[in-house]
Amino acid sequence: MFVLVLYASVTASAQTLNLYDAVNRAVTNYPLLQQRQAEIAAGKAHVTTINGNRLPSLTLQDQLNAGTNNGLQGAYYSLGIVPSTSGSASALPTNTNPNPGNIAISFLQWEFYTFGYYNAQQRLAKAQLAVNEANLSSDKYLLTESMVGLYLDWLKKYRLLQIQNENMQRAQVILTAISATVLSGLKPGVDSSTAHAAYSDARIANLQALDEYNYDKITLAAYTGLNINNVIPDTSIVNPVLLENTVPQTDSVPFGHPLLNTYEKQYEQQLADNNTVSKKYLPRVGLDAATWLRSSGISYSGTYPESLSDGFPYSKYNYLFGLTVTYNLFNLKHRHDELAEGGYQAQAKQDALQSQQLNLNKMVQQANSTYATTIEKLKELPIQLFSARQAYGQQLALYRSGLNTLIDVTNAQYVLLQSETNYVITQDELLQLLYIRAGLGGELDTFLQNFKR
Repeated sequence: MFVLVLYASVTASAQTLNLYDAVNRAVTNYPLLQQRQAEIAAGKAHVTTINGNRLPSLTLQDQLNAGTNNGLQGAYYSLGIVPSTSGSASALPTNTNPNPGNIAISFLQWEFYTFGYYNAQQRLAKAQLAVNEANLSSDKYLLTESMVGLYLDWLKKYRLLQIQNENMQRAQVILTAISATVLSGLKPGVDSSTAHAAYSDARIANLQALDEYNYDKITLAAYTGLNINNVIPDTSIVNPVLLENTVPQTDSVPFGHPLLNTYEKQYEQQLADNNTVSKKYLPRVGLDAATWLRSSGISYSGTYPESLSDGFPYSKYNYLFGLTVTYNLFNLKHRHDELAEGGYQAQAKQDALQSQQLNLNKMVQQANSTYATTIEKLKELPIQLFSARQAYGQQLALYRSGLNTLIDVTNAQYVLLQSETNYVITQDELLQLLYIRAGLGGELDTFLQNFKR
């Protein structure tokens, strides 16, 4: 009786959580989708970064120097930080006097024509952004699908819990009736023991159903962020009219479906990457330009200044510019190898896309086939349920009149329990099929709108 009282008190004060709200809360709060949103923002920022590759490089530098001026003729490879001196070699002994000097440099580099490499980089960045957006859509779809399945399972277990409560009440009614007849001597004592065992079995089944119902409720709370201790599912969604007019039939997964779009965008990204590789090793046409001002403390006659400050005022101005073409012939090998690798990767992604499309289309056809048989089962189950309820009432009345045995009553009770359970499970199967067909047909949002309250 405690379970009945607990169940009645919870349902009496509970509020209804509908399917649409449950899914919407999960989509809003789920951390993975927030991660995908951040990845999209990063992808958009990357597109902007790539667009900046077209800008030239302009370096400004000013130096104030003081050091010796002992030069020698001869060439060497600069290591980037090797200091240099300019002028002819000196025949004088090494002079340790410092020579002040000053130089200001402006250096411009601009690869203004790259045979499409900049455009290829931009297309690749946009393709990567499209993959991030497809990942968000795919994860949102999968989360929505999981939430619908979880909610419908929660609804099923709630209804099965109601059935187990009703079955326990029936067992209590039988036990009460038998106890009275046994005490009066009209029935054997074994009937009372059997009825007690049947009631205990019904109570255990009820507790198990309650545990399974609470398990789903806790899972829903984790996804939605709600405290759903006093929340029950919306049982109105098993309305027969709603079940039969929710989703139009489709025979294949439409182009652009979230579970296909990810594969499509990954394939397109690989093609964009291959195109970028093909452009990366082409020649670069650029413009180099430099201007600089310079001064030196050493006079035209080779004498050193009396003061270091005498060497800092600028005395000479120069400029230099040139048109450059840069091409590494050995890059042809790298280009060939990278394009071969990219070709295989593109083929693999295209095969993955076709495989996914085949699997999804198979799921659509299986759902359509199962849907037809499930509808036929639901047409028959109400007849079975009505007959089972009549049979149970008749057997209980006959037992009270002494015209049958307890076995007849418990058999009728079992048949009624199975009929009620089968009806709920079959309705759940139909709801599951409806959302699967809606999801595969690209109508999942439309499907959820039917359950918005």
